[in-house]
Amino acid sequence: MSYKRVKLVGANCPDCRRKLDILLDDVGQDTLCLCFRCRSVYTFDGQKLNKLSISRQAIKPETVGLEDLVAALPEKNQYKGKGSQLRQNDWGFQRSWLSLAEYERQFGETLGYNQCDLRRESTVCKWCGKELPKGRRSFCKDSCSRNYSQATFTKRHMASLPYRIACRDRFYCQVSGEDLAQYNRHGIRIPASNGELAIHHLVFVSQNGTDHEQNLLTVSAEIHKAYHSGESPIVDMVHKIREERLKDYAEKMQF
Repeated sequence: MSYKRVKLVGANCPDCRRKLDILLDDVGQDTLCLCFRCRSVYTFDGQKLNKLSISRQAIKPETVGLEDLVAALPEKNQYKGKGSQLRQNDWGFQRSWLSLAEYERQFGETLGYNQCDLRRESTVCKWCGKELPKGRRSFCKDSCSRNYSQATFTKRHMASLPYRIACRDRFYCQVSGEDLAQYNRHGIRIPASNGELAIHHLVFVSQNGTDHEQNLLTVSAEIHKAYHSGESPIVDMVHKIREERLKDYAEKMQF
């Protein structure tokens, strides 16, 4: 069976008035009308449109069927290996952090640490440090919320995955203990890099290391440089951390 996609003058969505996309099958029995603005689906019985209900929660067998459907579809990107950040393109491989959605698809688990609160006391504003008014939990006023969001999201200059790893490690170097967080104009420590933060792969990407959280370590730029320069004390400390994690997570840290 095949379908033809058509748009007709006057065939508009009853809810938002956007022009409908009409799917006609080759035998003229089924007619589906789709509205991409309000995400509605209609059938046409020859006399009137009937809106299909799409609000019902999917049951377990249906979810399993959808998982099979996703597995049958081609992947958006071709990777060198499971969990690798090396994406294949026309001239070889391009290195790029996995998205959070791709991380979940590759490893079958969700990367947490989406809430990073560096306050010493939960009763003060995350941005200015003043006592919170009654009824507020994070910011004393809306302008503080906007400034905080701008500093920790809009202008953080970090992909989501390495940012989550830095949040996990509380923005401290895991080798030297150096504070790598940014301090705002009020002197408040906020979850954003001070420009000296690096995320290190314990098993190198070139050695089939993955982007799994257990293969990633927050370090200072100075420590990162010293490690790759071969400075013995630093190399020994990083390798000790690597060997400890490999005992439990070897299959996820390397493909």
